[in-house]
Amino acid sequence: MELIGHPPELAGLLCEAFICEGCVCKGEIVAGANVFYLCFAGTWHRLAIDCGVIFWWPVLEEPGPWKIASEGWEYPHIDLGAAAGVVGHRLREYRMEIVAAGGSVIFHFDNDRTIAIDNENDASHFRIG
Repeated sequence: MELIGHPPELAGLLCEAFICEGCVCKGEIVAGANVFYLCFAGTWHRLAIDCGVIFWWPVLEEPGPWKIASEGWEYPHIDLGAAAGVVGHRLREYRMEIVAAGGSVIFHFDNDRTIAIDNENDASHFRIG
């Protein structure tokens, strides 16, 4: 598994936010799940998976949707934490895996909910369980 950045120690911490950032160009979805922003115990983290590489970066402030209007690019945010019902719950664990066509990061919460981020053939998507 190739990692860039440092995977944070999140087990046992309360989830305060779990955001999925997409990518839209001139009204057409380019990527429904491009980057993920997670907030645990007041600290923001940025997560992305690309071609079997898992990237982790610290984030200094709460991210928001943004756009490059002159070029038709938009980066909308989905409140994945609310949709999955994990905000306010503790993360039991997460695991990172590399598979033949990409990689996955799977988060397991104390309310038996999961969020899986999968990247296959250079496209990311999420699953809520």
